[in-house]
Amino acid sequence: MKNSLILICLVVIPHLVRSQSDLRAWYADGQVFIVWKSNLPVEEHYEVYASPVSFQKVSQAVLIGKPFALESFAYALKENVMDSNASYRIPNGKLGYYQLLQNEGLFVFTPHQADSLYFAVVKPGTDTVIRGMNLTNSAIAFDYDPQSDPVECHLQRVFPSPFTAGYQCLAFCLWTDGRQNHWEGRPDFPIMANAPKNGMPGLFLVSVPGQLDTSNAFPLSVWLHGGQGRARQSLAGSRMEIGINPDFGILVAQDDNMYGYRSVNPPNPDQATWHYGWAKNYNPFSMRDTLLADTIINYTQRRYVWINHWLARHFNVDKNRIHVHGHSMGSAGALALVKAYPQHFSSATLFNTGCAGPLDTSTTRVIFGTSVDNFPTNLVNRMGDAVRFYDLWDLYTNCSPERDLPHIRHWHGKNDDNGTMRWSPTVVKNFRVCDSLGKGIHNHWSERPHGVDMAPAFGDHWISGSAPHQQTASDNVNFAEAHFRSDESFPAFFNHRFDVRNNDPGTGRIGIDNGDGDNWGTWGGYHRWENVTETPQSWSATAWLESNSIFGNDNSTQEYLTADLAIRRPQKFRPTTGQRIYWNVKSVSPDIILQSDTATVLADDLVVIPQINVYPEAVSKVIITITKVTTDTKNPDAARGSIAVFPNPANRLLFLDFDWDEVSIFDFNGRQRKHCEHSVERNPPIEVFDLPAGLYHIEATTHSGSRKHGKFIKR
Repeated sequence: MKNSLILICLVVIPHLVRSQSDLRAWYADGQVFIVWKSNLPVEEHYEVYASPVSFQKVSQAVLIGKPFALESFAYALKENVMDSNASYRIPNGKLGYYQLLQNEGLFVFTPHQADSLYFAVVKPGTDTVIRGMNLTNSAIAFDYDPQSDPVECHLQRVFPSPFTAGYQCLAFCLWTDGRQNHWEGRPDFPIMANAPKNGMPGLFLVSVPGQLDTSNAFPLSVWLHGGQGRARQSLAGSRMEIGINPDFGILVAQDDNMYGYRSVNPPNPDQATWHYGWAKNYNPFSMRDTLLADTIINYTQRRYVWINHWLARHFNVDKNRIHVHGHSMGSAGALALVKAYPQHFSSATLFNTGCAGPLDTSTTRVIFGTSVDNFPTNLVNRMGDAVRFYDLWDLYTNCSPERDLPHIRHWHGKNDDNGTMRWSPTVVKNFRVCDSLGKGIHNHWSERPHGVDMAPAFGDHWISGSAPHQQTASDNVNFAEAHFRSDESFPAFFNHRFDVRNNDPGTGRIGIDNGDGDNWGTWGGYHRWENVTETPQSWSATAWLESNSIFGNDNSTQEYLTADLAIRRPQKFRPTTGQRIYWNVKSVSPDIILQSDTATVLADDLVVIPQINVYPEAVSKVIITITKVTTDTKNPDAARGSIAVFPNPANRLLFLDFDWDEVSIFDFNGRQRKHCEHSVERNPPIEVFDLPAGLYHIEATTHSGSRKHGKFIKR
C-alpha cells in the first residue's frame, strides 16, 4: 500500500513541459519560500542556487539546497493525512496563506542576515537558467529579525481523528535550517540538519480533545513511532491497548525520516534517524559504504525540542508537563531524548526498548557508523566528556550535565524477537543496573511480543484485552498527564531485586515457561506517591502500593515491599555530600512512626534512604520525611523508650519502628507467647497470625542494648 500511494502521488501531477518553470519566491515568517512548477516524470531531486546578482549559469551562484522530489511535493503530508491531493500551505508574505498546486514544488531557505538574493531551481546536470522560468525575475529581499519576526511552523490540514470521535487533528510543517556548523543557528531557530539536508521538511501531527480546557495551562505528550512507521500511527484513538488518548492536554506525533518522505527508489529507502540525528558529514548524494570518523549530531532531537517550545509559545502548554512516549525505535528515541534533555521532560513511557541501539547494517553504517566506531556526539555528560552515540540507548549511562532523569516507565516482552529491540541478556542487564542506581525507572516485563497494537499482545499480563479495564493504567498518556511534573521531585524506589517478594526477569532468554525467570513482573511498577513537598530543610512524600486499581494486575498482592529510596530532581531540599540527614516513615492511619534512622548524603549530593517498607493503599499509606540533621533534630520516639507498632490492630504481620535484636510478646496475664531473634533482614516483620485475638505487651531490645516497651491489639 505504501508504494502504491507513492505512485498515486506522482501520477496526479499534470503533464506539462519537463522542466522547472514559473519560479518565484517571497519572504515570510523568517524564511524565504521558493516555489516552482514541474511535471512528470519528476526528478529524484532538484538543485537550488542563490546569488546576490543575476546569473545565467548555476556555476556563477552558490548551491544552497538539493531537495528530494517527494520532499518538495509534500509526500509526507500526503501519506500522513491519507490524501494524494494534499499540498503544502505556506505563508504568502501578505498576512495570508498560499496553497500550492499539485504540480508546484517547494524549497525553503532560512536567512542569517537581511539581504536580497536571486534564486534558481534546476534539475541535476542543468547549467543554464532563465529569468521567469527557473530563475526569479528579480532579487528577493528578506529580513532578519529573530525576536520580532521569528521562524514559525505552519498549519497544513485540520481533520477529525480517523480512529476515534471527539478529537481534532492538526498537521503542521516546518522547514529546517541545515548547515555544517551545528552551533550556527539563529537565536529563534537552531540548526536541525547538515548542509546536504538544508530545507528538509519536518511534519508533526497534533491531536486535540474536543473538550480541552484551554483557559488553564495543559500538558503536552509526544509520541514517537517505531521503525518504518509514521506519525499517523500515533493519532488519538490509535493503539487503544496502550491508551494514547490525551485527557487533559494535547498529543504530538512526530514524523521521523532522513529525507522527510519514503521513496520507492534509493538512496536508503525508509531510513530513519532513530529520532536522534545523523553524522555531521553524511551526504546522501555522495555515499560511502562506511562512515569515516565523524560526529553524530542530534539534529532530530533539536527539532522535537524546538517544536515543543514553539507549541508552548503559541498555545497554553504547561512547560513543566511535557511527556514523551514511544514504541520500538520510538522508545529508543524517547529514551535518548530524555537522556539528552532531562529537564525538558516530565516523564517517559517506553515500550520494547532493546537498550542496544541500531544494528550494524549497510544503511546505518553510513548514517551513524557502527557500534565498534561508537562515534562521539555533540552532547556532553555530567563529567564534561563527549557522549558516545551507542551510550544513548541504555537505561543508565549519563548523557547530559544533569544528574537526574525524569520518571521513566518501561515495558518489554519476553516473546519479543524483533532484531535489536528483542528481549535479550542486554535488556535484563539494563534492568539490573538501573535498579541498582536508583534512577527512578519502573521496569515491567511480560509475555508480550514486539507489537503493542496487535491481538497477540492482548494475552500478556499488562494488556489482557482492548478495554481500559483490561490493561494497565500506568502506560497510558493520561496517567503521565496527571502524575508527573518536571518542576517536582519524586521518590525513586530501587534495589527491588533484593526483595524476595518481587518477581525476577531471568537471564534474558527469549520465551516464557522455559525456566528462565518469571513470565511477568515489575520492579517498582506498583509504587505510587503524592503530596511531594520540599523546603530547604526537609523533604516529604506520601507513598503506597497500588491496590485499588480496576485492573487487577496493577495491584500489588504483597503485604508490603521493601526498597531503597533516592530523591530525584530535588527542587529545594539539597543537602550536600557527606551531610547527615534524619528520616522517618510514618503510617497515615494510625499516626505512628514505623521506621526511623539517620543516613549520610552520598556522592554527587544524592540523598538515599535504605530499606523503606511501603504498604498497599488498602492497608495504609505512609509519609516519608527526610530532614537535615541539626542540633535540634531528634528521633521523636527515642526519648520515650516506647515502641511504635504497625499496624495496630494487627492481623498477620507486625512492624516496629527501629532495628531490633530480640522481641518478646506477652499476654496481659504476663505469659510469654512469642520470642523472636534478629534475622539478617533489616527490621523484619514479626508474624503474629498464630496469636489469639486480644491485647498484648511487647518488649524489644535495641542494638545498643536498651529496652523498649509497647502495646498492640491482635485482631
